[in-house]
Amino acid sequence: MEKKMSKQALLEFNLQKREPFLEALEQYVLSKPVPFDVPGHKMGGFDNDLEEFVGKRTYECDINGPYGMDNLVKPSGVIKEAEDLCAKAFKADGCLFSVNGTTGGILTEILGVLRAKDKIILPRNVHKSVINALILSGAVPIFVKPDIDPLTGISNGVPVEEYAKAIEQNPDAKVVFAINPTYFGLVSDLKAIAALAHKHGMIAMADEAHGTHFYFSDRLPLGALQAGFDITTASMHKTGGSLTQSSLVMYKGKRVDWDRVKAVFSMMMSTSPNSLLMASIDAARKRMFFDGDALLGSTIAKCLRARKELSQIPGLSVIDHSYIDGKGRFGIDDTKLVVDVSGLGITGFDAYHELKMRSNVQLELGEFRCCLAIFGVGTTDEQTNTLISAFKELSENHYSKRMVHRMPHFNFTYPELVVRPRVAFNAPHRVVPSKDAAGEISAESVMIYPPGIPLLIPGERITVEALKELSFYKKHGGIILSDTKVGEISIVDRTKWYRASDLDSEF
Repeated sequence: MEKKMSKQALLEFNLQKREPFLEALEQYVLSKPVPFDVPGHKMGGFDNDLEEFVGKRTYECDINGPYGMDNLVKPSGVIKEAEDLCAKAFKADGCLFSVNGTTGGILTEILGVLRAKDKIILPRNVHKSVINALILSGAVPIFVKPDIDPLTGISNGVPVEEYAKAIEQNPDAKVVFAINPTYFGLVSDLKAIAALAHKHGMIAMADEAHGTHFYFSDRLPLGALQAGFDITTASMHKTGGSLTQSSLVMYKGKRVDWDRVKAVFSMMMSTSPNSLLMASIDAARKRMFFDGDALLGSTIAKCLRARKELSQIPGLSVIDHSYIDGKGRFGIDDTKLVVDVSGLGITGFDAYHELKMRSNVQLELGEFRCCLAIFGVGTTDEQTNTLISAFKELSENHYSKRMVHRMPHFNFTYPELVVRPRVAFNAPHRVVPSKDAAGEISAESVMIYPPGIPLLIPGERITVEALKELSFYKKHGGIILSDTKVGEISIVDRTKWYRASDLDSEF
């Protein structure tokens, strides 16, 4: 392979063998500096139970930008070198290391591109961080409908036609936003969406919290930048092998003002970034560049084997390639395993808890019909076998040929947005019992975690349907995230709204 490359390509290929930040970190730690800077544990001098558990070296590597280690918000040395190598590995034009996860990345890209009252066309099943970015930026969301599976209730991708309608109705929109992939592994037709956005002079932006691995295997859907998107943020830790909370912001082309994005990035990121997180990105990038294709091939094979075997277990069904329809289900991530357990007469919440308590199998999440297992580059054959055995035991404990199980089902549609999220969030508000909130305007985000997709966002008119779904999740042990106590909702207090007559049109 190396012999067929041009000299420039070979040089860039060999540069990927470097880990500039990790190398500098190792050199710094091994030099045994005398630390009169922060942090206060002084490279492991503060004996404690965590240090005993994880090892002194972890603390030795926890340094805070000392001499020679560069500065994350204004890099010019080893961090800049590491980010540039990462950009080349992803075939991007620029890359930033986020130590605040993809949440920080999404805040960076949205605030870096949009101003107050700029319109952004986006799916309603976005992560809470997108809604937070809308509140901070003051941008106007134009929501498009994702494909919602009527059987499982899962929100998938968005058909291109939905984006086209929104663009036709909002020709002044600045950004078209897509999720790649969704939490459950479904993708939209990103090439067509990017082309549509660019045809109308709009920027194509993506949330790839679960899509980092797409860039390293031809057996997976396209990464957003590969499909023609202009800017994306990707969780290196979720599917790329780095430590939790380490992520990337990347761009390609000339449509994005990268200098402004970097300026916003410096506002969003800590001035005391974790050196272990940055080093883990450096190391994961190198491993994925050279071995990612083989590692992901093995990962995919394990997931497909699990899909096949679980589909033959009584009471279980799986989402596979037969689920794809070329629209909102344009493609599927073959490292995600979605299992419908409703044929066992139990909920996904039940299965999630039972698999952990009986077999010590930790799934990503349970939903009311489904469970989600994520296979990664670190997944082993032994772990895969344990997962399959655990589901077999689950079936043996619950399946009955004599019973027809009818699980609860919601024909869920998202509430209507009547006021900008920032306006509603900052409006006078009051807290009411959830049961009394129907018809009111939400002043907060209410969501189930994981996956962190809001059932309600600030500015939406609260529906009876949304309250029923919220009640169902509460009853079955779902983790509800909101600004108020469980069972209460913060609503816009229209009696104190200083422009009450204009509330519904305050965009």
